[in-house]
Amino acid sequence: MFSDAVTRPRQARREFAPTHPADGPLFLIYITLIWVGMLLGFGREIARHIANNDPPYPMILHVHSTVFVTWLVAFTAQILLIRIGKPALHRRLGIAMAFGVGVLAVVGPLTAYTIQNLNFGTPRSDPAFFSVQLGDVIGFVGLSVAALVLRKRVAAHKRLMMLAILQLSTAGFARWLGGAIGYAYPFGYWGQSFWATFLVLHFTNDMLALGIGVHDLLTRGRLHPAWVAGIVWSFGWQVTHVSLYLWPAWLPVAKRLLGH
Repeated sequence: MFSDAVTRPRQARREFAPTHPADGPLFLIYITLIWVGMLLGFGREIARHIANNDPPYPMILHVHSTVFVTWLVAFTAQILLIRIGKPALHRRLGIAMAFGVGVLAVVGPLTAYTIQNLNFGTPRSDPAFFSVQLGDVIGFVGLSVAALVLRKRVAAHKRLMMLAILQLSTAGFARWLGGAIGYAYPFGYWGQSFWATFLVLHFTNDMLALGIGVHDLLTRGRLHPAWVAGIVWSFGWQVTHVSLYLWPAWLPVAKRLLGH
């Protein structure tokens, strides 16, 4: 009996509370920052495009933007539905978002393929960057699928979903703050140094991803295994696609993949 009395408190301490009063504010702050990153990152680029009277964007880019913004709006709604106590509606919307992951998995690479071919041979041509475009989509899809599989485990589900949207938000954050980060980094330049390139692309979203772990340490005193696995997955793909981008042998492979 004494051993059982000792074991039960130890088991209780090992349990990870699925919810905490601080979780809601954290996720609201995160989704707000993601919206700011997307609006400032892509908004300024669109404004320059219009100001320069550049040719119209291809249709696939409009499709991609519509799908991504719709998915981000749905993700925001999911956070708000939990905040107002509508879990049943949250689950129904989650089914639609599962199909949205599949759509993004197709539209994302197709958009990258189209833009790469449109830019090929121009000053904006960068076929090697195809690795980054594909890597971000793979990272997002893997995290999203894991979150859907673990949807009944609340703590794991919401952490993996947030890591997924952070992975998908890389392009916006890089456009917003990447230039300043690259300028401040003192040990190399974009496209030459691994860490300079990596930080320009991923510093902001990775800091936010690590912030979830800090939050868990402060509120639970431990890291959630799903978050740890998600960080390893996300960081692993980031290292892989940046390494490919800088590897000279990748360039001819990327050109062949793009049909050149």
